[in-house]
Amino acid sequence: MVSTVVADAGLITFNATLVLQIVIFVLMAVVLWRYAWGPIVRVLDKRAERIESGLRAAEESEKRLAQVTDEVQRILDETRGQAREIIARAHQEAAADADEVRSRGRRDAEAELQKALSDIAAERDRALQELRAQAAALIVEAAGRIIGQSIDGRTHQRLIEESLEKVTAG
Repeated sequence: MVSTVVADAGLITFNATLVLQIVIFVLMAVVLWRYAWGPIVRVLDKRAERIESGLRAAEESEKRLAQVTDEVQRILDETRGQAREIIARAHQEAAADADEVRSRGRRDAEAELQKALSDIAAERDRALQELRAQAAALIVEAAGRIIGQSIDGRTHQRLIEESLEKVTAG
């Protein structure tokens, strides 16, 4: 009953114009979909895929950049540590070299001092020997004058030895 009332009111009338309008609308929708909306949607889908691909590539690039930055920082830290070790070793070697130079200088100075002391002792001994020899000759000559006679070689040697013993002991 309700459908007869609506049909009688003239709101929906089934005639050829309505059917033709529906067919034209459907054909237009198909044509628009096929030639306008379809390509636009495909282009938009491809663009969205390219954007997503670019975003993924950007994210991967950011990750790779972070990895490379970390690697560079690690290498820099290692290099700084190696540089510190090299500098420390150089300081140690320089200190060791300086100690060696000082030690060698001390040894050389000690050797020079010992040589000088040895030379002085040798010169003193030589001077004492020369002095003894001169003193012995003077003693023998004086003894010969006192005694008034010449002394033979054996007596001369005995007198020298006695005189030296007295000079050395006294």
